[in-house]
Amino acid sequence: MNITFELVPEDRRRLLPLLLLADESEAVVGSYLDRGTLFAIRDGDADIGVLLLIHEGDAVEVKNLALAEGSRGQGVGTLAISFAAKCAREAGVDRLRVGTANSSLDAIRFYQKVGFRMSDVKRGFFDAYPEPIWEDGLRARDMIMF
Repeated sequence: MNITFELVPEDRRRLLPLLLLADESEAVVGSYLDRGTLFAIRDGDADIGVLLLIHEGDAVEVKNLALAEGSRGQGVGTLAISFAAKCAREAGVDRLRVGTANSSLDAIRFYQKVGFRMSDVKRGFFDAYPEPIWEDGLRARDMIMF
């Protein structure tokens, strides 16, 4: 693998299929797509994932991190978190924040494995989504913040 992080200043919608892997609502993705800094995660010439970072106050939030199915479990997500932490430090921020649905069991496990600790729960966060989200037999209702 030859993993790189390519800044995407324009034509962000081309990465919508990858962004929707982490956030299933196109309307919600559209609400933040033009905010923050978007990187295409590439393996050679292929887009295999996305990383969207938003600087908010004293933290940089990992707003969207998604990898294509065939690129998971190979250390790319860990590289992306390390890259996000580097971007935060370069912005003068030492706090990285991320949120995921209560139903995203793999993501909850991943974020803890790379060093995040649960810090807050945004109750009812996903209740406002246009369509219910189901994962592993659980309905996404709350946002777990790390």
